[in-house]
Amino acid sequence: MIIGNALLDNEKKNIVIENGVITDIRIADGEFDIDADGQKVLPGLIDIHTHGGMGVDTMDCNLGFLAKYHALRGTTSFLPTTMTLDNESLRKVTEAVGSFDGANIPGIHFEGPYISKSKKGAQNEKFIKKPDIAEFKQFKNVKMITVAPETEGCMDFIKEVSKDTVVCIGHTEADYETSLKAIENGALCLTHTFNAMPPLLHRNPGPIGAGVEKHIYAQIICDGLHVSKAAVLAAYKMFGPDRLILISDSIRPAGLPDGVSESGGLKVYIKNGELRLEDGTLAGSSANLLYCVKKAVEFGIPENDAVRMATSTPAKLLGIKKGSIEVGFDADIILTDKDFNLKKVIIGGKEFK
Repeated sequence: MIIGNALLDNEKKNIVIENGVITDIRIADGEFDIDADGQKVLPGLIDIHTHGGMGVDTMDCNLGFLAKYHALRGTTSFLPTTMTLDNESLRKVTEAVGSFDGANIPGIHFEGPYISKSKKGAQNEKFIKKPDIAEFKQFKNVKMITVAPETEGCMDFIKEVSKDTVVCIGHTEADYETSLKAIENGALCLTHTFNAMPPLLHRNPGPIGAGVEKHIYAQIICDGLHVSKAAVLAAYKMFGPDRLILISDSIRPAGLPDGVSESGGLKVYIKNGELRLEDGTLAGSSANLLYCVKKAVEFGIPENDAVRMATSTPAKLLGIKKGSIEVGFDADIILTDKDFNLKKVIIGGKEFK
């Protein structure tokens, strides 16, 4: 496949794709299969924190549906993210990972169960527990896990599992010193920064201060609801586009009309795009990642940086050859109009419809 007239580095280029990989980028000439003239040509988006959408949740094990759901919205790779539930439910999800028609699944993101009860958010407290290395190693296909480092035994857990799994700090009461220790033991990222963690205070900087100091990665829900414009811009300036990662944190009710749905066994109330528990707690997002990119640009973040935070930055954290339009990278590409409205999706060098 050849994508013609792709505007890259202010020049029209042809992107040559063979066997799902970009093999050449050259001055536009000759024949092509897709004409990108007048459209933005972007790497496919990578969502490392998403639970579901359109009535389907990761815990349903219907990952094929979610692969299509995300692909139709411009996300070409994603980590299906679990809820804090029982071991058997978690095991079934990890065994459901495969190759589907739609977005790629590099692995699963475990959000819990080794988290803080006081910062559980929309997670089910019944299944929260202490970290257990032997228990965790029974699960396969886990690419990322969110933990609360202050829980008993968590430092040893982080040190061991971070050898082959990305460990994130989240749903936590950890103070600055504990967070620093977690990072020194191998934690690489903050989960949905600002949400479900202590705030950044001038004499008690908490996980955010530790993350900035140690220059680790940080996820942020850029839906315009979970985190204010000012806080998103502050995170962007503190972490930079090479460390800040846009996530959707979308859950089962995302995309559904107003009413009552469910997530992780808890009732979720949908109203005007907001998803909340009965007590008013934000339960997750109804956004998709392309919407979050648009929102970041609306907030004043430069377009190139907003795109980078949803493509090459998460790809680097995961260690995958995606997220960039460069020779040797996987041919996951999206085309949008000038306002980031999705026009075409190409996954592995094939157009997805």
